[in-house]
Amino acid sequence: MSEKKSKSGLVVVRKEGHVAWLIFNRPEKSNAFLMVMWEEAGDALEELGKDPNIRCLVIAGNGRAFLAGHDVTEIREHSRGIADGSVTKEQLFGWQQTAQRVTRLIRSVPFPVIAAVQGWCVGGGTEICIGCDLVVASMNAQFGCPEVTLSITMTNGTTKMLAQKVGIARAREIAYLGEWWTAADAYRIGLVNRLVPVGKEREEAAKMADVIARRAPISVRFHKEMIDRAAEAPLSEVLMFESEYYLKASFSKDSIEGTNAWFEDREPNFKGV
Repeated sequence: MSEKKSKSGLVVVRKEGHVAWLIFNRPEKSNAFLMVMWEEAGDALEELGKDPNIRCLVIAGNGRAFLAGHDVTEIREHSRGIADGSVTKEQLFGWQQTAQRVTRLIRSVPFPVIAAVQGWCVGGGTEICIGCDLVVASMNAQFGCPEVTLSITMTNGTTKMLAQKVGIARAREIAYLGEWWTAADAYRIGLVNRLVPVGKEREEAAKMADVIARRAPISVRFHKEMIDRAAEAPLSEVLMFESEYYLKASFSKDSIEGTNAWFEDREPNFKGV
């Protein structure tokens, strides 16, 4: 196992075999986001995406909360800056792009990303979950998209991906009302994949990640790409690119290994080629 802290110490990357962990490390503030955390999370994701040994990533938060939204001190500073003219539209756009970079990388890294959620998961925290491939939540998790209570709007692709996950009617309800929802609510509407007892979210996420890491990396990567592409494409186009991916996967060395392992009644040793 290896572990590396970001320059600020607020983002930790841990690698355990083929599984990586990106951990937000500001527990004394319930991992409330500072802009530097968005920047360093983006840097970490970009580096992990280039590591051919990684087959799955888990995002988690140290302490009692996953991510308790944007830090209130920074929110106040930004709001005052907008009011007095010291913060420009260009600056605000730049900050937003820093946050959106995280979403872009979560969707573009060549492996699934799992969120392991406990406690508060607010604003940007919920948006990260919505961007992840899978979400494991503790029974004490509390989700919120409170933008309408602050007269701001969702970002990070949330208006698109939330509707894809929970349906457009439910997405509108979440966006318009700005109410809190429990882990059970999130599981019921399809945002959360697995609901676990308090304190078991990382354990369950690790189990899922370990299973994914044992599967054929080419197949897993292709399925992530295909599902994202299929969300944008007509059926005729989906059928065409499904055939293209199928042929690429079938002619891989791992496909031969998988077939041989099945006939020999053993675990396959996939190499990702």
